Amino acid sequence: MNTYIIIARILGITFTVMGLSLFTNKKGTIAFVNEVVKDKAMMWILGLFALTMGAIMVVFNNVWSSGLELFITVVGWLTLVKGAVILLFPDSSASYYKKVNKESIFMTAGLIVFIFGLALLYSGFM
Repeated sequence: MNTYIIIARILGITFTVMGLSLFTNKKGTIAFVNEVVKDKAMMWILGLFALTMGAIMVVFNNVWSSGLELFITVVGWLTLVKGAVILLFPDSSASYYKKVNKESIFMTAGLIVFIFGLALLYSGFM
C-alpha cells in the first residue's frame, strides 16, 4: 500500500472527527484555546506536536505532482511550518489564536475540515 494512502486514511479519520468536534463543541473548543494561549508549556507542546506530524508527512510523502499526493504534501508542509512558527514565535502565535478564537470561525472551520476529512476518507478507502 502506498504511503500517501495510509496518510490519507489517518488524516481522513482525524479531520472528520475534528471537524465534527469543532462544529458541535464550539464552547469547549473556545475554552480550550483560551487555556492553551495562557500556558506557554502547552503552546510549546502543541508546536512540537504539529512540527513532528508535519515532518512525518513530509518525510514519507513529499510528492509535488497532483491529486491526493499533492494535497498530502501541502498539508504536511503547512503543518510543519505551523509547528515551527508556534515554537519560534509563541507570543505572536498566542496573540493570533486569541484573535481567531470566535464561535463563527469554528463553525466555518469545522465544516471545511469535516468536508476535507470525508474527501480523504473516500480517497483513502476507495
